[in-house]
Amino acid sequence: MATKRRFKVLFNKEKCKGCEVCITFCPKKILCLDPEVNAKGYHPAGISNQEECIGCQSCATMCPDCCISIFELEEGEA
Repeated sequence: MATKRRFKVLFNKEKCKGCEVCITFCPKKILCLDPEVNAKGYHPAGISNQEECIGCQSCATMCPDCCISIFELEEGEA
């Protein structure tokens, strides 16, 4: 039986301006704005359910400031 592929989404929270484009394009609707503000005074993007990420890269592709990186996790990696 094949193992489910898992992904880790990382945000450059200091670079993010909270434009919500990534949130709009996430097919799983698991992205959200962080309640904390960054140094520039914006609520940066974050993820509400890391386990649900399918690694489609839609958020990273659409981000106008290139603030999102997605990595596939190896088996056993957290």
